[in-house]
Amino acid sequence: MKSIIKYLVLMGLVVFLCFFKLPYYINAPGGLDNIDKKIKVEGESKSKGSINLTYVRELDGTIPFLIIAKINPNWEIHSKKESNIGTLDYDSLLKREQIMMKQSYTSAIKYAYEAANKEVTIDEEKCYVMYVFEEAKTDLEVGDLIRSVDGNKIDKCSVIADTIKDKKENENIEIIVENNKKEYKKEAKMISIDDFKGIGIQVGTEFVLTTNPKYDMEFSKNEFGPSGGLMIALSVYNKLVDEDITGGNKIAGTGTLDAEGNVGPIGGVKFKLKGAVNKKAKVFFAPSGENYEEAIKLKEKHNYKIDVVEVKTFFDALNYLKEKYVK
Repeated sequence: MKSIIKYLVLMGLVVFLCFFKLPYYINAPGGLDNIDKKIKVEGESKSKGSINLTYVRELDGTIPFLIIAKINPNWEIHSKKESNIGTLDYDSLLKREQIMMKQSYTSAIKYAYEAANKEVTIDEEKCYVMYVFEEAKTDLEVGDLIRSVDGNKIDKCSVIADTIKDKKENENIEIIVENNKKEYKKEAKMISIDDFKGIGIQVGTEFVLTTNPKYDMEFSKNEFGPSGGLMIALSVYNKLVDEDITGGNKIAGTGTLDAEGNVGPIGGVKFKLKGAVNKKAKVFFAPSGENYEEAIKLKEKHNYKIDVVEVKTFFDALNYLKEKYVK
C-alpha cells in the first residue's frame, strides 16, 4: 500500500512539474507555415514551389522547459511581467498582436491584388481597440470591435474621429462594441492631453475586401503579429499571375508590409532564420537594416545553406524571384 502511495505522490509531482506554469515564456526556433494552404484564390495558378511564413515558437514557462532553456543556446527566457507595455499585460499584448495580424494580412492581400492588376475594393473597415492609454476614462478593452459611436455606425475608422471631434472635455460618449461574438454598451469621456484630444485609445483596422477573383483566408487563433505581411502578399500575387515566381523552390521570409509596399522590421529574426534553415528553405527574405544584418551574420557564422536576401519593398522581393526563377 505504501509503495502505491509513493508512486501516486511521485506521479503527482511529475505532473505538477510538467504542467505548472511560472510567469515566463520561452522563444525558440520555429519552422515554416505554407501560406499557399491558408489562402485560396478562385481559379488560382498552381505553384510547383511554396511561399512560407516563418515564425518564432513560443513555449510556456514550465519547469522542464525553463531548465532546457538554461542550457540550450537557441532558446531564450522572457518574463511575462517585463513584457508589459503601459496598460497592456501579457494577455492583452497577445490580443493586440492578433489585431495587428488582421490589419497586416488584409492590407497585404489588397496590395497583392493591386500589384497583379486585379480588382479589389474596400467595403468596410473593422475598427478594433488596440491600446487604451492610462489617461483614458473608459471601460473599453483591447480586442473590442467598435460597432457604433453615439449611434453612428462605424464602417470606417475615420468615422470615430469625425463623430467625437466637436465633443467637450469630460463629455460622455456611448460606444457599442462586439467582443467574443457578444455586443456590449460601453462609455468613454473626452480627454485632453497636451495637443491630443480624444477618448484615449489606439485603433487597429481590418479591411473587408471585395476582390475579383474572390479569395478565402483561414488562419488559426494561435497565430498573431504583423510580420507575415510581405510573404502573404507574395503568395497571393503568385496565385493571381500565370508565371510561378517560386521556380519550384521553398521560399521563406519575414517582414511587415505597409500600404505603399514598404517592408518593415520584425522581432525574432534569428529564430525565424533558424527555422527556415531547418526546413530547408531556398530563400529567406529579411527586412533591410538590423534584421538583415543579424540574419547575414548568422548565415556566415553557421554556414547556413540558404540565400539571405535584403528587401526594402515588396518589389525588391518580387523582382529577385522573377530574375532568379522565372524563365
